[in-house]
Amino acid sequence: MPISENMTDKSIQVETSKTILLLGAINMDLLIETERLARPGETFVCDRLYTSGGGKAGNQSVAAARFAGGTGGAVKMFGRVGDDAFGNELRGFMSEQGVDMSTVTTDTEIETGVAIIFIDLTGENFVHAIYGGNGKCGDVEADATIEAMSDAGVLLVQQEIPLECSLRAMVAAQKRGVSVVLDPAPAISTDEVPDGFYGYADIVTPNAIEAEALSGVAISDVGSAERAADKIRELRGCACVIVTMAGDGVFVSSDGLRGHMPPFEVDAVATVAAGDAFAGVLGRALCEGNGLEDAIRLAMAAGALCVSRPGTQSAMPYRDEVLELVASAT
Repeated sequence: MPISENMTDKSIQVETSKTILLLGAINMDLLIETERLARPGETFVCDRLYTSGGGKAGNQSVAAARFAGGTGGAVKMFGRVGDDAFGNELRGFMSEQGVDMSTVTTDTEIETGVAIIFIDLTGENFVHAIYGGNGKCGDVEADATIEAMSDAGVLLVQQEIPLECSLRAMVAAQKRGVSVVLDPAPAISTDEVPDGFYGYADIVTPNAIEAEALSGVAISDVGSAERAADKIRELRGCACVIVTMAGDGVFVSSDGLRGHMPPFEVDAVATVAAGDAFAGVLGRALCEGNGLEDAIRLAMAAGALCVSRPGTQSAMPYRDEVLELVASAT
């Protein structure tokens, strides 16, 4: 049964803004637009190369900061970059967007993470990542995140840095009453995940591929997304699962909210950072005191706007754009 779409601009809450914390990967993305991927042994000429700040946590932090705009409340990033040109460029750009980068570690012994992303004519993306400094995140980053939890409302984590680092922060967040939103990306074998990892997340936001990895249910439509979401809750101990299905919207499974939410209609240019736009705005909207349904609608609008333009961090929409799309659809 569809969830109602009765949100208006007046339902957006900003009076109770708290800090949102993001612990995870920061990359420099090298994006290549191409008609197709080269075959083995073939040289194929591509259409365009450009760079954009990336990493799932990096993207989500910019999405959160742009949505925050001038509404108050901080967006703090925790991670590790190299002492190199890419690291310096990322620090500068993300700071300009309103992300507090003072808590990001600079490592003189390893390079900043890089992702090489091929985008085909349909907007589909193929990501090849070299994690660099991200792979060395550990106690330093976990301790810094925990120390910042006194005024935090939401902690966002992913699966691009060592999971033991994220788990330490997740356990501390649960003890301190800070909501944890986990984007379980990239999809990895559950055998590689620490015991109880998913149970420390209040909200888990897998896409179709990640939901299948967590549930064993292949997703082809809303019905299978529902089965996967319920299975993830059963197997992993998650209170709320939001399966994102790109152009098919999302399915939400929780005790308080359940159902399919249809997508916003846009022309897709590149899908590479849509899930990050969704997660960043979801976390920020919850920090502002929005209920789960309203927060999801805002996050879906952000994801839709993101796929309508090229880039990763640079593709994240601003608050007024998100509100305008929600209002026009309502």
